[in-house]
Amino acid sequence: MREFRLKIGKMSCVNCANAIERAVKKIEDVEEVSISYTNSSGVFLLKNDTAKQSVKDKISQLGFEILQDEQNIEKLKQKELKRLKFKLLLALVLSALMMFFEMFVFNAFSYNLQLILSFVVIFYCGFDFFASAIKGLKYKSLTMNTLVALGSLSAFLYSLCVYFELFGEHLYFSGAAMIISFVLLGKFIEEKTKNKAQMYQNKLQNLEAKKAKIVLENGEIKELPSSFVKVNDILQLSQNEVSPVDGVILEGSAEVDMSFLNGEFMPVLKKAGESLEAGALIISGNLKLKASKKAMDSTLEQLKDLVFKASLFKSPLMQLIDKISAYFVGFILILAFCVFLFYLPNLEEAFLHALAVLLISCPCALGLATPIALALAFEKGAKNFILLKNPAALEILSQIKLVLFDKTGTLTQNTLTIFKHNLSDENFLKLAQIQTQSSQPIAKAIAKKSKENTLKGEITHQIGKGLIYKEDENTYLIGNEELLQGVKELEKTKQFLNTCDEFASIRVYFAKNGICLGGVALKNALKKDAKELIDFLNLQHIKSVILSGDNEKSVAKIAKELNIDFHAKMKPEDKFNFLQNAQKEYKILFIGDGLNDAAALKKADISMSFSEASELAKNNTDIILMREDLTLIELCFRLAKRTKHIIKLNLFWAFSYNLFSIPLAAGAFSFSLSPHLAALMMSLSSLAVVLNSLRLKMDKTF
Repeated sequence: MREFRLKIGKMSCVNCANAIERAVKKIEDVEEVSISYTNSSGVFLLKNDTAKQSVKDKISQLGFEILQDEQNIEKLKQKELKRLKFKLLLALVLSALMMFFEMFVFNAFSYNLQLILSFVVIFYCGFDFFASAIKGLKYKSLTMNTLVALGSLSAFLYSLCVYFELFGEHLYFSGAAMIISFVLLGKFIEEKTKNKAQMYQNKLQNLEAKKAKIVLENGEIKELPSSFVKVNDILQLSQNEVSPVDGVILEGSAEVDMSFLNGEFMPVLKKAGESLEAGALIISGNLKLKASKKAMDSTLEQLKDLVFKASLFKSPLMQLIDKISAYFVGFILILAFCVFLFYLPNLEEAFLHALAVLLISCPCALGLATPIALALAFEKGAKNFILLKNPAALEILSQIKLVLFDKTGTLTQNTLTIFKHNLSDENFLKLAQIQTQSSQPIAKAIAKKSKENTLKGEITHQIGKGLIYKEDENTYLIGNEELLQGVKELEKTKQFLNTCDEFASIRVYFAKNGICLGGVALKNALKKDAKELIDFLNLQHIKSVILSGDNEKSVAKIAKELNIDFHAKMKPEDKFNFLQNAQKEYKILFIGDGLNDAAALKKADISMSFSEASELAKNNTDIILMREDLTLIELCFRLAKRTKHIIKLNLFWAFSYNLFSIPLAAGAFSFSLSPHLAALMMSLSSLAVVLNSLRLKMDKTF
């Protein structure tokens, strides 16, 4: 299977996206299709590359445009917006002029002028509605454009019959023109607002550095395309340049604009030893950067990819709404015809009510209710260091009743610190020196104290026990109690370490030539804000449990501090089985970061991990937290709650509007609604959904 992506222009509503999906899915060798109206994008899962051209041809046949790149689509959007603005202003001016003549001038000149001006408004200003409707009918796709085109054309043809004195008394040339004017007005405001909602994605695209300055071994600087930067390349960054890759600063200091990642307008001071993400703009200063990733693997590229996928993602709720929208237009056409028949033989009344039904119904309000809110929630999350790999996670997160935590690296620091030891200075330094040869977390904590590394001996690792080091005639044992079985004076060190158990339960014994020299007690401290996070979850009536592979004493100590349940000495399959059983009763969030958490992360209803987690863990998680900060988990819950509230409000409005307005237009409330007012109400309904979603963007509480 091959993934194929396209930028698509000239989509005017959600049903246009649905029409493309239905048509392209019928093409041979096309496995799956997802089209986003809000993002003007499409992604296609193809069995082979030969299907690419067929997909492009089909989209072009439907009347849409294939765009080559992000700059192309921005130019097209600006061009379309200018064209839309011109047509809107022309339609409003001509419609107002027609209304004046309709109300105050009653002669042949007035009727002729109304006919000519309405023709210009309907068939020039409203041309796109007719073009889209005709192409939709050709491929058996009914959209909002079908309703608008049919409504305005019906009003024009009816008035034409009155003009030639075939039947009726009243002309509706101005009404037909006002229909086009009001729909264009709603469309213009909606497009402008939708473009504002996409500003974050556009900003990410513009941040990409096209060129990179590579510092060669001889000190010379070579310029090459940023996509060819390799891991460990040394880059030179100067003022007003953008970092093309993630890396570590080797030399220099600079003020850096990181607003693309955190939304902060104030620059951040970066200096040697600190990390720098791709997309960071150097405001002042110079840096020498060592690339830690390829450009295509950078944080910026991840963000761009996730934004793209998030905009295309369709949750089960969105898929249901798409199905409703697909049948909605057909239902309205049948209903309008029934209303027309109901009011016969009064032809004028039948025509006006049927026309109002056609124009007041709005499938777009339904289609926009969820995707725009999710797109804005994604932007809000990204600015707060939260990457939503799966936007449906926000829907599920609001239903969570049980949170399962891995301990090390999640609730506790992923590094150990020395609490106390009873070794002499000489012996402790020797222990630290030997531990530099091991990559085990306990060894790393002790090795930090080493002042030199001049070992000449031989090391043998004992899996699950520790290590043996031989140098000259001496043999050193470093590890747990099991490794030191039979060693003299072990009990004395054991008693010392027992006194540290309450505060530091991780222990290391050190022996030389069969005699225990002493031991080291290490502790794994809680992360900052761990208690506050558990308190927040308790307030939300969400249960918390620790699942850890660590020893019982170590896990029990952390669980006691947090006052939550725990399970220790758990293998990956134990975590998986525990989660599977718990899912019978709860919706579960699993938070972990290790290789041993991958299966549980995949199985959970929703999962989170930090950006420093193993690649396998991150590949199986729904939400990646870009900062080692537990407050981000609380923020995820609050963002999910806020987003759910806005989506609910959008759907309530969209359904309520249609349930109330369609009977109103049909005359069910003994009230006659003119067609141009019906068109205005339809335009405002879509606008209301978009503006309500934008409240998420304006929310300053997070």
